[in-house]
Amino acid sequence: MGRVRLPRGFSRRGRQVASLAAILAVFVSAETAAQGGPALVGVATTEQMPFTETVPILGRMVAPTQADIATRVAGIVDAVYVSVGDRLAIGDPVAKLNSEFLEIQRDAAKASQAQAIAAIKVAIANLEMAKQSFARMQNLKSSVAFSRARFEDLQREAEAAKGSLAEAEARMANATAALAQASYNIRNTEIRAAVGGVVIARQTQPGEYMQVGSTIVTILDDTKLEIETDIPTEIVGSVTPGQILDVTLDDGSKHKATVRALIPSESLSTRTRPVRLAPDFAELDKPLAAGQSATIDVPVAAGRSILTVPKDALVQSRGGWIVYVAVDGKAQPHPIEIGSAFADRFEVLSGLEAGMIVVVRGNERLRPGQDIRFETAAGEDQSAAPDTASKTSGVRAPGKTGG
Repeated sequence: MGRVRLPRGFSRRGRQVASLAAILAVFVSAETAAQGGPALVGVATTEQMPFTETVPILGRMVAPTQADIATRVAGIVDAVYVSVGDRLAIGDPVAKLNSEFLEIQRDAAKASQAQAIAAIKVAIANLEMAKQSFARMQNLKSSVAFSRARFEDLQREAEAAKGSLAEAEARMANATAALAQASYNIRNTEIRAAVGGVVIARQTQPGEYMQVGSTIVTILDDTKLEIETDIPTEIVGSVTPGQILDVTLDDGSKHKATVRALIPSESLSTRTRPVRLAPDFAELDKPLAAGQSATIDVPVAAGRSILTVPKDALVQSRGGWIVYVAVDGKAQPHPIEIGSAFADRFEVLSGLEAGMIVVVRGNERLRPGQDIRFETAAGEDQSAAPDTASKTSGVRAPGKTGG
């Protein structure tokens, strides 16, 4: 408001009276303008919403798959193809062992196999000859040329030929197995990644001798990280497999995680049980790491339904919080008691009921009983209309009002 200028002939007291009159005229003019028609306000509806009380519990990222890639055969390391930090896919080469001695063993096995094949052929020929001689002697049983001693000798020779054939076949099986083992050893001098992921440790260098089972590198699969948290025993019963919980990362980003498993192992010192969660990081555009922290909102009890009101509907008064409710096209103040805050709403403990239309914009300038108008969801201008009152006319307003 600008300064009021008066003619020079006015006395000091006259000037003061005139200034006060001008100021009063401004306020009266503003009041009259405000009463000229219904105030245009923004409204919302009180809603009954599901609510679960939670406590934040710290968790950590864990990798379900972390593998030590080890040797299947003994030998000297010729080369290591990877370094810490390299990302590998399943089947990628990791290292190579010297295969010279194993190739010699393979050649020896091949020679033994060839020898066994030849021995089988000889044994088969001897067996056929023994069978033929035995059969001819057997046909002479009814003649004077039959010799019992010779018959028995030929019978034993046939049995011996069968034994020689069986022995040759056994040597063949042994040589085949030796060849298969030698081939297996040579193939496994080329060590490959059994899992995909990032190399987080390298345990050997070229020239070292590795025993069977010695670790070459350690690979961690960071594409399927889970969250593990230790939940106090007294509230772990409110968590069930398949339940979806809210998770906050150390950068403040919010995500969802599904409870995958409750591990039946309790810590005696902390009285907690580990719980594994499968997070949904589909919208996350930054890399994660095993051991990274995450905060999980764990429910402390079963969920319940609560009445809520938008935060913008609250107006501070001398007696506490009030909310202006649209009743018969007028703004009626309702003192309320609020509870927990979440998102952009407050829990209403008393003073309102579900479905009430409350003022959320323009409520700071309202007076009790002032006419108001607003737009419905359909875009229709509403003032003191019967259909507006029908939504709230059956609700009894509390006797206490703020000002």
